[in-house]
Amino acid sequence: MEVVKILLFLTFVCSSVFAVNIKSKKGRLNSNEDDAIAFLANYDSEYGPLINQYVIASWNYETNLTDENALAVAVAGGVAGAYYGEASANASQFDSTNFSEDTKRQLSYLQSVSLDDAESEELYNILSEMGRIYGSYQACRSNPSTGINECMYLEPELTELMAEIGNYDDHLWAWQAWHDGVGRQLRPLYLRYVELSNKQAQLNGYNDYGDQWRQKYETTEMETIVQDLYAQVEPLYKQLHAYIRRKLYDTYGADKINLRGPLPAHLLGDMWGRFWVNLNPIAIPYPDKPSTDPSPEMIRQNYTVERMFRTGNDFYTSMGLLPVPETFWNLSMLEKPTDGREVACHATAWDFYDAKDFRIRMCARVVFEDFQTVHHELGHIQYFMQYSFQPLNYRDGANDGFHEAVGELMSMSFSTTKHLNTLGLLNVPDDPDVDMNFLLFQALNTISTLPFHLTQDTWRWSMFRGDIPTAELNDKYWAEKVRVVGVAPPVGRDPAQDLDITAIFHVCNDYDMIRYFMRTFFQYQFNEVLCEAAGHTGPLYKCDFYNSTAAGDALSAMLKLGASKPWQDAMEAMTGQRDVLATPLLNYFEPLMEWLETENAKNGDYIGWDLPSTLEESPITIAEKVAEKEASYPKINKEAAKYLAPIFEEALHSLRNIRF
Repeated sequence: MEVVKILLFLTFVCSSVFAVNIKSKKGRLNSNEDDAIAFLANYDSEYGPLINQYVIASWNYETNLTDENALAVAVAGGVAGAYYGEASANASQFDSTNFSEDTKRQLSYLQSVSLDDAESEELYNILSEMGRIYGSYQACRSNPSTGINECMYLEPELTELMAEIGNYDDHLWAWQAWHDGVGRQLRPLYLRYVELSNKQAQLNGYNDYGDQWRQKYETTEMETIVQDLYAQVEPLYKQLHAYIRRKLYDTYGADKINLRGPLPAHLLGDMWGRFWVNLNPIAIPYPDKPSTDPSPEMIRQNYTVERMFRTGNDFYTSMGLLPVPETFWNLSMLEKPTDGREVACHATAWDFYDAKDFRIRMCARVVFEDFQTVHHELGHIQYFMQYSFQPLNYRDGANDGFHEAVGELMSMSFSTTKHLNTLGLLNVPDDPDVDMNFLLFQALNTISTLPFHLTQDTWRWSMFRGDIPTAELNDKYWAEKVRVVGVAPPVGRDPAQDLDITAIFHVCNDYDMIRYFMRTFFQYQFNEVLCEAAGHTGPLYKCDFYNSTAAGDALSAMLKLGASKPWQDAMEAMTGQRDVLATPLLNYFEPLMEWLETENAKNGDYIGWDLPSTLEESPITIAEKVAEKEASYPKINKEAAKYLAPIFEEALHSLRNIRF
């Protein structure tokens, strides 16, 4: 890394030029706001091209995972990082007490301290290596049918395998191969990443790195806010959980699914049990009604990935929003390359910080799930374009949850039966049973994620705080997952080797996940307002913004703000409300909640789940034990069970304050 060190030295020398005259005479802090404004303008003009070169190098690496490209990222990052470090030091030389709120806010984004050069480079190398392991790992086995050795990447092979329903052993092999193969490699790297990230956060005045993440929401009450929000939607999640458990029981049998236990993590439709949407074929309430999944029709109409993206772009422009630039079409990576390159496939939108280059990297397939993701990622691109005129420090969402909410909001409107009928991808009548099929599908894509995203970060907040002994990290992670999410590992885990939370893109690539939790609430709150702007009447789940320039204008006004205002101000500008609310989400899903309560009561299903007696006990082991005992149990009257269920539920609720 000698090249990096040379460039760091050169950059420090060059960047010292703009530090001249920042301090006033006699070394006092500079209280001249004109000097601060000039400094910020100079920072924008000089740092913008540097960060652009860093993003270009990062793009080249993630679309071609080679050592040469990794070195280029390190070089570009060294230059940009050195400049930013010097700019941060110089920003701290201003006394902003009497400055305007805008100048204060811009300076606040620059007042940070970095690790020393050696530790900064170490942290970069750790993140790079974790990303490489995640993106390049292959799970290999002898094919059970042919006996031929086969190896599978996460995208698309393992993802497609996990989306299938019915082959229990395949799912178990894939889950264990991925979590053992990736998580065990990442564990030592991740532990050092935690140490360095905490150290850097503390240099900047935060208690730890989790505290730094939470402060992005400009409140000291973030932990209370998320718990209060989840408490309001937990009854809906538990009804959905019980319903899905029954469907898995019907599919896999009593020896695999315990009707009073947590769900096995490997049977939920993806590698992590994050989105349950692939369970829709067994979960659909009225399977004899017309399907709301347009995937077969997309194939019949010869849809291509490019057509999916152009259709998505048309959705945004129909609202009077901005089209993607022409360069998007030849610079993006929309499908997995077939030239043998190793690439990172996780769908991401990219801002190149030059106000003209915006791209998406995705290994898209012609399926409805990816069509929805296309609309989501284009939401990020729309946000980038709308605030591209802002100073560099404001080219971000009002908070990370806002950025995620915009794409999900548009994806949700696109997914309505009304809009898919308009596109000619569905031809379904106005039927309450079809509506229920649609609502269940939406819940599998949103409600199922809420406790997942919550625990991904509440556990990490505890870890960053040092509340969890290293030897107990994986045990405590699964204990939290079982307690809150009602999901457990399908096989025993080794506390000395495993760290299963790292085996998902966001964790090993340094992203918080509370953004996805918050985005779900923002999404439905925005939805109510835009539906009103669009003149929609009737149930919220039938609202479609397509062709509504009034809705587009309302959304654009908020997006243009970027990070120039606190998120509460941005929220108020569009919704008239300053607080995040759960009621819009609950209003949207109210018909589904009533249907689930009736259906679960009819089946005599237990709402909630019993906790395993030990952390080593997988849900499969428990299910087998239960199945053996149930044969000797007297049959329970389902009508009686319906009345006893709330009593058991209240008893279980009182135990959930116990943490272990």
